[in-house]
Amino acid sequence: MNQNQRFMIFLSKDGSGIVVETEDLFSQTGLTKEAESKGMQCKLLSIEDFYPDYRGYRYFDLKNAVTKETFSIDYILHTWEMDKKHHEEDKGTEEWFIH
Repeated sequence: MNQNQRFMIFLSKDGSGIVVETEDLFSQTGLTKEAESKGMQCKLLSIEDFYPDYRGYRYFDLKNAVTKETFSIDYILHTWEMDKKHHEEDKGTEEWFIH
């Protein structure tokens, strides 16, 4: 394995998406399986893909211990749903939205 290899995934659902970087292939595979089981689409990214096409999306670095401990796909999906309700029905939450 290349020491500089990066394990990045674009997770999306219903027009919303995030970029997640994991520490290794094992973590990437597990996260992909979990996301797909919850109805998300997953696209593996190289660093070359990230900069021109995905740079503006919210980025989660799961190599960081704090981010890894607190990251939750369920929370991401819940927040996207609240954001959708906020925009479509003028209801929702003042919570920080993830796009």
